[in-house]
Amino acid sequence: MIRFATLAAAAVMAIGAPAAAAAPSAAVQTAAAPGISPEAVRAWLISKGGTVDEVRREGGETWLTVRDGPLNWMVFFYSCEADVCGDIQYMANFSNPTINPALINDWNRDRRFLKAYFTPGEAGGNQIAVVQYDVLMHGGDVEQLTDHTALWLELVSEFGRTVGYFAAAQ
Repeated sequence: MIRFATLAAAAVMAIGAPAAAAAPSAAVQTAAAPGISPEAVRAWLISKGGTVDEVRREGGETWLTVRDGPLNWMVFFYSCEADVCGDIQYMANFSNPTINPALINDWNRDRRFLKAYFTPGEAGGNQIAVVQYDVLMHGGDVEQLTDHTALWLELVSEFGRTVGYFAAAQ
């Protein structure tokens, strides 16, 4: 279902790897403002096997749409200066008639990391559940998104099963 399986596997392997000791530096370096460009995130997601639309900018917002099998999700960029953004938010919408406020409240009570909210359907339409995951950037390396993206992919799939969008695993 989710095509980023190699990303998830790499993140699991990286968790067990010891951190390399940093050698002291003779020169003092000035750290760049933490953040990454939307174009770098897009290129990184594509390199991991994602189908990612062009960066969109409209009404002061910047985002990407990722097409991942039956699920489309988005990456929004915040705290941007000169096309370097200090934080991002992963977001997905799910819609079906079984979604209700109690289901969303139970999710938020019982789980961490992904926050969700309920939106009633319009004029006989299905209820909508929106799920989001926020990430603060630390430095300018896009690889810092590896663990966050793996966690997002795992939990957004679980959320999709919880709200009845995906069939439960047998």
